[in-house]
Amino acid sequence: MSDNRSTTGRGPPGGSGQDSPRAAPKSGSPGGGSAKATVPQKGQSDQSGRKTLTETELIGKRIDLPAEAFAKEGQEESRFTPRPGYNTEGKPVQVQLNLFPVASWADLEIYQYDISVFPNHKASIALVKKVWNTQTVIEALRTKGGKWLYDGNKLAWSSEKIDRNEARIVVNLDYLKHKEAQNKEIYKKATDNNSVYYLTIRQTTTIRLSYLKRYLQGSIGWDSHVLECMNFFDHCMRQYPSEKLMRIRRSFFDPNHPKEQCGEDLVLSQGIYSAARLGELMEFISKAINRGGTGISINVDRCSTAFWPELRLDELCCRILQAHKEEWYRDIRKPNQLQFHLKPVEKVNEKTGKAEWAETEAFQFLRRIVKLRFVVNHRGKIGHPKVYSVDSLIFDKKYGRDGGNANQVTFEKKMPDGSTKITSIFDHYKEHWGIRLEFPFLPIVKTTRGGLYPLELCNSIPHQRYPFKLNPAQTRDMIKKSASKPSQRRRDIMQGIQELDWPNDPYLKAFGIKISPQMTITQARLLQNPEITFGNQTVNPGVSGRWDLRGKTFLEPNFSPLSSWGIFCVGDACRRNELENFARQFSECYRNHGGRVGRPAYFDVLPYGTGDHAQITKLAFDSTEKHCKSRPQIIFFILSTKNQLNYERIKKSMDCRWNVVSQCIDGKQVPKCSGQYLSNVAIKVNSKLGGVTCRVPSRPNGGPPFWERPTAIIGLDVSHSGSGSSSPSMAALTMSMDKHATRYSATCQTNGYREELISPPNMQGMLHKLARHWIGINGCVPMHIYFIRDGVSEGQFQDVIDKELAEMRRVFRDLKCSPKFTVIIATKRHHVRFFPRQGDKTAGDRNGNPLPGTLVERDVTHPKHFDFYLCSHAAIQGTSRPVHYQVILDEANVKPNDLQKMIYQQCYQYCRSTTPVSLHPAVYYSHLASNRARSHEGIPFSNKILGYAKPGFPYAKGDDEIYNEDYNRKMAPPLVAMRGEDAPPEAVRFINTTMWYV
Repeated sequence: MSDNRSTTGRGPPGGSGQDSPRAAPKSGSPGGGSAKATVPQKGQSDQSGRKTLTETELIGKRIDLPAEAFAKEGQEESRFTPRPGYNTEGKPVQVQLNLFPVASWADLEIYQYDISVFPNHKASIALVKKVWNTQTVIEALRTKGGKWLYDGNKLAWSSEKIDRNEARIVVNLDYLKHKEAQNKEIYKKATDNNSVYYLTIRQTTTIRLSYLKRYLQGSIGWDSHVLECMNFFDHCMRQYPSEKLMRIRRSFFDPNHPKEQCGEDLVLSQGIYSAARLGELMEFISKAINRGGTGISINVDRCSTAFWPELRLDELCCRILQAHKEEWYRDIRKPNQLQFHLKPVEKVNEKTGKAEWAETEAFQFLRRIVKLRFVVNHRGKIGHPKVYSVDSLIFDKKYGRDGGNANQVTFEKKMPDGSTKITSIFDHYKEHWGIRLEFPFLPIVKTTRGGLYPLELCNSIPHQRYPFKLNPAQTRDMIKKSASKPSQRRRDIMQGIQELDWPNDPYLKAFGIKISPQMTITQARLLQNPEITFGNQTVNPGVSGRWDLRGKTFLEPNFSPLSSWGIFCVGDACRRNELENFARQFSECYRNHGGRVGRPAYFDVLPYGTGDHAQITKLAFDSTEKHCKSRPQIIFFILSTKNQLNYERIKKSMDCRWNVVSQCIDGKQVPKCSGQYLSNVAIKVNSKLGGVTCRVPSRPNGGPPFWERPTAIIGLDVSHSGSGSSSPSMAALTMSMDKHATRYSATCQTNGYREELISPPNMQGMLHKLARHWIGINGCVPMHIYFIRDGVSEGQFQDVIDKELAEMRRVFRDLKCSPKFTVIIATKRHHVRFFPRQGDKTAGDRNGNPLPGTLVERDVTHPKHFDFYLCSHAAIQGTSRPVHYQVILDEANVKPNDLQKMIYQQCYQYCRSTTPVSLHPAVYYSHLASNRARSHEGIPFSNKILGYAKPGFPYAKGDDEIYNEDYNRKMAPPLVAMRGEDAPPEAVRFINTTMWYV
């Protein structure tokens, strides 16, 4: 079938016919009338309500632009903290970076042109691209000389200047003319429409790449011409690879590269990440490393992306559902079983009170195939591989319990004699093509242009990126198959360099750009690791970055001895004798680590017949309180599976209703009772009960090792739900509560929808209570605050200072204090990797990863700003990824040595690990808190549960059912407060200030 033609299509030889039925067009859709296209201006919103991006923001999606590039119109030039110097204390080491310097460029003029096409009433970029790529334009540009580069939108560049700064080319798109004799009807339709267009090429500016050098030297600031230089350079670098490989954002993928399975329904493909970066000019870097350069380098890395597999759509739908839910995996093995999960179900409309047909959860979940591109495969389509896009699976209440399948969906079919008749999809394929559909009870696919096709005749085309958040199984496969040792990753990167083929790139040659195929070697520093103090000993992990808990007691045990606590087996998670043994073994393990246990835990088995998990928590609380004759301090729940609904329901009830910390245990671990597992649980329990695992040793005078005046650390992160979810964004703020920054209290709140910057009311409400608690514990006001922010891009750095920091200052002014702030942005969203030289034990571990404490301040960093890359952890698998810290404001004038030492050594104080973590604990804790707080959403859990596979095993409703039309999508409802109606004030205060989220 043809989506953009009339219902009369190409028939078999000797007669007329119709390829496929077609849905009735909607007003304003293709085939149903036209609508004027409106093009929103920069900064305005489009018709979907989304803000359009500025030119800088668009370019910033392809290039790592510096923060000052995003200064808003009318805003004063951003003045971020300049680099105060470099680290002088660490041990000098050399590491390679996956950066390839642009060695040189010709000092020639590059002419930038504006491209426009007339007529183009809908402002179609596709039309401009189509006209540009015609042979007429290619031949015309060849006569004008030079090498031409086009950005696929409205800009072009050339190494030659055209006469009078402007050229006009007439293009006739009647490419079907040579086919007139083959199909006169199609030719007539094409030539009836206007197919003559006028392409105008007009010079707008002249670019010199030497202008970039002046910016990197610091002789000029960021301006529009620097941005134009970077935009040209990026397109020049990408054009040649784009002609050979498939480009997705900053990465290139070889369609012929072998793919691996990812979960049940996806495939994984390896690609090449490539992006230009601004850095220091090589002439300003230590002379110990002799090389030239321009200050620009290309960051090349291995990357992996999930793609849809190339399958029949009915088989693909089966795999999608199998991968999402355990019961679907069990029940849907073949397409004939799929129909029973896609047929409509009868539900009562809450507004009318009447029963009506509705979509099943499985049907709703298959909405993710919307926009999936496919071809139709049957003998009538052989040789005509036209690509279609999925608009929807047909659903209409009028089709009743069988739904919109091939027997139910009909259309008006035009017969050879000119008459019409109402025909079903099933009958059409049987009569016209002699095809008897194998699965006629499956829903019909509707294309974006109204075509109707059976699922079994559609095949997805290859190389379509999967746009949704990966589920846990897919994530595990992605991590496992993407993780590679440094030696393998280095080989992959160098293989990618060969595929990019810079020496033979005709565009780089034409504009005189030369890129070195060798990795940058940088002078790094290896910071001294700290010792770790426990309650009974001090250990030195050295450069291994590892220690264990055997024979060690916690630095500080739980505040109060455990005298009222319970351990409960939920359902059939374990046997009673195993439960009793676990309770005894854990008590002994916790005591051995210094935990204070006043009496044995009360334990019991709570069958699923007790009720849902909210009722289970009530029974656990009441029975513990009754047996121990006092309010519970902590309750353990042993669970048979990692069902997220059960976990969230337990946590919401315990946190918000009972205000008691809780600990969930994997039932599979209970019979084993391994010492390592019990110690890991003990770490978390001790932190939840107010204890401290370990810390970096104090100064000789007993003061903290990192500062001499009252100082607090604040971590802030805003997490967002996955693609396709209506769940609000979640803001989490953590604040250190003791002088050594070992305990962190956390508070969370919803933060609108897809809003990265925390709202002023949230900042006021969240920070005020934590700051007040800090002052109460420490008996003074903070004089210095480190504010470590995660998750913001360079374009939002100034907003962090102007908005979030301004609200923080207001909170502390209300508390009668004015601390100095050091604002740091921490991010792991980059592709920079460190590669110690092979066999260099002074810089690398046995796997080839950099040693913990490896610090890089040159080559990859900003030429003027205060930033650095720090690898603080020992990688468990794969190639370690350093964290990029950018100091955007420093009112306290902290020395680089002191700041970098503080960040690195505090990574050893993370409460639930026996290795230093990769990210500063303040930010790490904010990640944990924001994810945990999702269970506190103000939605009854009954609204989330669709049904039960068996007792104790609920499965969730679809997103549209949870966040239905009654849900406030304009203003995110607040979380349920951790303040139970019957909870005493001291219990509310304790859970809100302890580390409940770990």
